[in-house]
Amino acid sequence: MKTPVLFLIFNRPELSLKVLGAIRKARPERLFIAADGPRKDHDGEAKLCEQTRSLVESGIDWECNVARLYRKENLGCRNAVSSAIDWFFSEVEEGVILEDDTLPTESFFRFAETMLERYRNDWQVMHVSGNNHQHGRIRGDGAYYASRFAHSWGWATWRRAWNFYDIGMLGFPEIWDGIAEKCSLSAELKEWWKMALGNVSSGITNTWDFQWHYAVMKHLGLCLIPNRNLVKNIGVGNAATHMKKRDVASSIQAFELWDFSRPSSLEVNLTADRFDFHHSVTNRRPPRRTFGEVLENWKFDRKQNQFLIS
Repeated sequence: MKTPVLFLIFNRPELSLKVLGAIRKARPERLFIAADGPRKDHDGEAKLCEQTRSLVESGIDWECNVARLYRKENLGCRNAVSSAIDWFFSEVEEGVILEDDTLPTESFFRFAETMLERYRNDWQVMHVSGNNHQHGRIRGDGAYYASRFAHSWGWATWRRAWNFYDIGMLGFPEIWDGIAEKCSLSAELKEWWKMALGNVSSGITNTWDFQWHYAVMKHLGLCLIPNRNLVKNIGVGNAATHMKKRDVASSIQAFELWDFSRPSSLEVNLTADRFDFHHSVTNRRPPRRTFGEVLENWKFDRKQNQFLIS
């Protein structure tokens, strides 16, 4: 695999080895490893961090160029992840980003690499996701559809897009109403995002990814969502920073997808985004699929069996 991969690790050796196993199958020519430092008030964490780094290093058994960013001090989720991605894109033009709790399928890497090449010069496309939260519903007439949601449990992007990232979310909240209107967000989505982004802005939520969502929406960027979930979240539990309990989104299984056919339109699928919001973001259980949705899923499966990459 020619596309560079950034692997973000911390203090979970067993999970990190599982994700590294998936990366090993893809055999990227360039592998970047970033690790945050241990927290001083967490007994035993320094040993876990060292063990994680050592196991990952010993698991790299294919020929590749490895770059490392190992922190001695703990920066926290917000600064450690965002600065690691900054470092990654100071070295490469495009690439895949995986955290230690995001277990990708084999086809995720092919999908990401294909999309990065296909939309390399399309500045409207800013994000390639490995996640699908449609619970078996097929959206559009291609292997993927366009969204405003930059899901990041396994994803890819370009330096040209990441350059718009601003950890301080310049303009928020003053320009938020205008952004929401241009993105055709419903009143419910508009208010939920305002609350969530406000929590990040005020420091209540220590994270990096909501700022990326904000950057994508601010610049009316498109996110490509595969019509199958290609990455499984395996990090739910007490050791997780945010995902302490399994919810609807983290319960979704991952599947292979080998049909990368283009959709006839890259207009944002607002129906899919509203469904995504209700049945992943707000954690409501999805309704049973209608007969028509089951039929579309069956048709897609038959098409997928042709192993198309076009």
